[in-house]
Amino acid sequence: MLKPAALDWQSHIDAGQSYLKTAQSGLKRPSVFNNALIYQITTMAVEQLLIGVYQFHNQMPADHTLEGLVDDLTAICPIEKELADHIKAIGQFDDMCPLVPVNRRIPDDTEIQSILSVGHQVAAYSMNQVHPI
Repeated sequence: MLKPAALDWQSHIDAGQSYLKTAQSGLKRPSVFNNALIYQITTMAVEQLLIGVYQFHNQMPADHTLEGLVDDLTAICPIEKELADHIKAIGQFDDMCPLVPVNRRIPDDTEIQSILSVGHQVAAYSMNQVHPI
């Protein structure tokens, strides 16, 4: 019988994919989804996808910032440096964890496209980790 925690990874992967789909669809509804909202939804997608990978490997991250998630993940399973750097760069738009944000900048349209692209790369990476080819 599988431990309950062993099944949690799939719910995180599913949530991440759902968030990413919502963020991508948001581009078609600018009256509802501005760049700040698309950014936040995409970062939630990335976080959920990466946590799914952690849980698949029976681990839990100590730090839920994008930088912390990526740094700790390298000890568990390989992640390409370029993708890791792109994920960390997404976190530079908004200091999400401090009580008083030090940095908060809304991505422009070009940056949103790049951020969504990284989100899709993370989705592919997470699927390759939990369902290796």
